[in-house]
Amino acid sequence: MTDTTYTAIGNRQKVLMDIGADTYAEVMALPSLAPVVWVPTTALSARIYSDVEIQVIGTPTNPYIFQDSFDGITFNDCAVWDKTGLPVTTVTVAGRFRLPGHCFLRARQGAGSTIYIRAGS
Repeated sequence: MTDTTYTAIGNRQKVLMDIGADTYAEVMALPSLAPVVWVPTTALSARIYSDVEIQVIGTPTNPYIFQDSFDGITFNDCAVWDKTGLPVTTVTVAGRFRLPGHCFLRARQGAGSTIYIRAGS
């Protein structure tokens, strides 16, 4: 099986394949989404990212409930994973969380915190 590795160079996510003798060839490059402020009630296309993470700054005044969608139209509630890898259905505290990748994302409710999102690194 061919070994692959992932690295971020600038704002690009690189997928590298081991071609032997400690040499790697680039097989794919995707733009990475550096940490930016996100208004989570606005849908975000994360279809090209397998790795999506948010940082919630400040305790939410209204818990966040996140949703995902394959088509960007029909959204369903989804699990979010906390820093220990446990799934949660609502985000009620400040911290870092992982969201599903390869889909559209949004929050159907939530307020009171600043949320940063990053993907692809």
